[in-house]
Amino acid sequence: MKFFKLVYILLLLSSVVTAAGYSPGTVGFQFLRTQVGARPSGMAGAFLAIPNDVHSIYYNPAGIATFTKRTGSFSYLDHLLDLNSGFIGVVQPNLGPGNLGVGVLYMDYGNFKKTDVDGNDLGTFSAGSIAIAGAYAGQPMKNLLAGVSVKYIRASIDNFSADAVAVDVGGIYVIPSKALTFAAGVFNLGQATSAFVERKDDLPLNFRVGFAKKLEHLPLMIAFNLYKFKEEDWHGALGGEFILSDNLLLRLGYDNIGKEMHVDSSKDRFAGASIGLGVLWSTIKIDYAFSSYGEIGALNRFTVTGQF
Repeated sequence: MKFFKLVYILLLLSSVVTAAGYSPGTVGFQFLRTQVGARPSGMAGAFLAIPNDVHSIYYNPAGIATFTKRTGSFSYLDHLLDLNSGFIGVVQPNLGPGNLGVGVLYMDYGNFKKTDVDGNDLGTFSAGSIAIAGAYAGQPMKNLLAGVSVKYIRASIDNFSADAVAVDVGGIYVIPSKALTFAAGVFNLGQATSAFVERKDDLPLNFRVGFAKKLEHLPLMIAFNLYKFKEEDWHGALGGEFILSDNLLLRLGYDNIGKEMHVDSSKDRFAGASIGLGVLWSTIKIDYAFSSYGEIGALNRFTVTGQF
């Protein structure tokens, strides 16, 4: 029970932080804003209130509390401008009063030409980012799931690097008779421990609330999230997951942050929209998602999940 008391204390602290605000500074570690996993991305990231998915390590640590079998997942993202990103996660149930999850998110920005101030070729350099998370979650009381995740974060460019530590805290309240869940969480609550040069960047502090509902007379689950990053407006994401058969699922979603991607192109109307498919083969799940950034481009995600 000490763990769950800690969760409640952290939730309280997060509300105090919100009220007090942060000193102005540059927000760094932007790769932490990237959606993770094909299933959540196919629903436009509206995944806060959906438990029992390995990607809950990233979206809401409370969601790993319902696992009963050890499960692993690997996701790959084909990003814009030849960037590559991936996520690896494992959930181990029944460790003490709850479940343990471990996840690694990485972003590879590729290699770049290196020159001096006179334009002389000095070879190449690389850049990348990584976040390693350990999550723990359980059920402190009937119908309530609670979880916390601790993250180590590192970003590097050539010979320069910056490090940070952060905490994610989330809760999910389940109403079984209504097939309805409500959720709330605070993410990236922490600070940089070292800087690229001198000034330490702030983390992309993020607040989310949402719900998910399985419809009674349709093979459809809908989910909605409201979220806000530090010093930004609130945004909303709506997603749906259709059960087409026992082995096939269709997902659709829209995030209104797509309005900020408009560049006066005919393709702008698709910015923020996503679509995905899920296939169940024996105990293996294979998922794909396509997310549109309008004229800017599109993201393709692939995920393989299985029990072992």
